[in-house]
Amino acid sequence: MTDRDDENLPDIDEARHAADESLQRAEQELRLARERARCTLSLADRLRRLREENGFHEILSDAFGGAGHG
Repeated sequence: MTDRDDENLPDIDEARHAADESLQRAEQELRLARERARCTLSLADRLRRLREENGFHEILSDAFGGAGHG
């Protein structure tokens, strides 16, 4: 390998730094995705409970011939 080839290679410290930054970004994105999923599931659960509490699921079942209606 010539000196010119060595100049074109990334510095090992730069590569390590870039890898560390990439890992940190990936971890942050994972945390945000988990938080969004938790919020979505929480909202879906609240909507399901509200639907059950107000009897809306029975109205839909009656209107659209749900299970148990033959």
